[in-house]
Amino acid sequence: MVRREPYTYKDFVTGKIRRTWGEFIGWSDPTGPLNVRYATFKTPRTYVNVPGYCLTKETKKRLRGLEEV
Repeated sequence: MVRREPYTYKDFVTGKIRRTWGEFIGWSDPTGPLNVRYATFKTPRTYVNVPGYCLTKETKKRLRGLEEV
């Protein structure tokens, strides 16, 4: 069995590091009040959308190889 590493991001309210084990789906178009892109992760029950500026350095590095922009 292959062990996957979680994707990590910083909670912008509490400042704590959070993680998701979801599968990276892709990036949204720039949106919201700050006009930023969101990384979308599919989990078994829902989708998790994380603003690009909240992703940790390690996660940004991992996603760089998956970007199709």
